[in-house]
Amino acid sequence: MKILSILAVFVFFMLSADALSAEKAQKQNPPLSKEEIQKLRDIAVIIAEEITRRNIKSVTIIDFKDIEGNPSKRGKTVAAEFRKQMEALGKANFTVKDSGGGALVTGMFLPFKGGDKWRLDIKVIEALSPDNRLITSYSGFFRKTKGVKK
Repeated sequence: MKILSILAVFVFFMLSADALSAEKAQKQNPPLSKEEIQKLRDIAVIIAEEITRRNIKSVTIIDFKDIEGNPSKRGKTVAAEFRKQMEALGKANFTVKDSGGGALVTGMFLPFKGGDKWRLDIKVIEALSPDNRLITSYSGFFRKTKGVKK
């Protein structure tokens, strides 16, 4: 009986620790605002048009990196939303793949000096060309948001 009580306390502790860490992660990496999603959609429209114009049939989108070249939590969130927008826009003309696409989309998502903005740099590279030619690129800024309140 004593072991069962200890086991129950342990399970409760583990479950509440997971919930607390998920809540902490949510505060550190709030969801994208409607404005951020719209801006990513606008960027995706421009890039999707260029990919379609060049008749590229598949695209791979890599998690956006920080200044040190490592995937960041916020960069992953932005890349995931960008991927979703590209999938919606490219339905008839190209597919978005996990790997092996005809074009490779890379990006950096960095906090900008002053602390109230993020800088987004995106490059689209033709993966099947011998010299990995740059197809198009985008650089711009996002205002930092506190996330969407439920």
